Amino acid sequence: MGFVPVADGVLVRTSRRMSTTTTLVLGPSRAASVRAALLVDPAWEADELVAVADDVEALGARVVAGFSTHAHHDHLLWHPRYGAGVVRWASAATVRAVAERREALLAELTTDVAYPPEVLELFARVTPLPGDQVPDADSELPATRVIVHDAHASGHTALWLPDSGVLVVGDMLSDIEIPLPFDVGETIAELSAYLAGLDRLASWVAQARVLVPGHGTPSSRPVERLDADRRYLDAVLAGRRADDPRLVDPAMLAEHERVLRVVAGMHGRGGVSAQGREHRADRRRGEGDEHEGRQTLPERPDHG
Repeated sequence: MGFVPVADGVLVRTSRRMSTTTTLVLGPSRAASVRAALLVDPAWEADELVAVADDVEALGARVVAGFSTHAHHDHLLWHPRYGAGVVRWASAATVRAVAERREALLAELTTDVAYPPEVLELFARVTPLPGDQVPDADSELPATRVIVHDAHASGHTALWLPDSGVLVVGDMLSDIEIPLPFDVGETIAELSAYLAGLDRLASWVAQARVLVPGHGTPSSRPVERLDADRRYLDAVLAGRRADDPRLVDPAMLAEHERVLRVVAGMHGRGGVSAQGREHRADRRRGEGDEHEGRQTLPERPDHG
């Protein structure tokens, strides 16, 4: 499937592998000139990366910047036809994670998919963002605000496009995946970070006209996605059965079991009820999160 418009100047392409999305953000049209483009999370298999390049050319566009929403292998790909020297932005925490885990990420990427050497050479070559906007020195792109949190992966980043009302959220708020809080372990801290990440995104979701998840289907009803994830986590934290249609997928059921194990440990220490109450209270107060210094998060024990 090629790129499909989801809003003016924003197009999404969906991989056959895990319904992974690639987002293309086009700059304004100019007479006798190709349109500049921001390419977000190009995915996934080798022929699909080539097809992305073909589609960009067919649209009369030129990639001037890339973006990786987080440090997981399926969100760090690049092809030389997009521009081997094009800067690819990511949050500072994402860049740090890549520096620490590049070889492990590369091994995960190539477990069952083959890529040509030129693609592997460009894998995960990301640059830390200097601020809270995607840099655009030549004013070729729409304004793009970055929203950083630690849900699903440290330094996970959403992109807010105010001109089109599109929120690109990476691996959050999916219609096919339940909340996936665990990155490098199965810890209470990661679950706490996920709750905080949802709160961090809430005000942007409320403004958005279109939401683009990293896996699944773009939605014109973003708040429903947020509500579904909160219902799921509230049920799990309260020890209730989670009635969620995404659990029909065996892979999601396995992830659900991981969440239940961590929550069971919290129950064993008597901490789950207090944590769930604090999360719901924070939502009612409408507070932000640690990246903006506004929210008191649920207590996060040290890793280990």
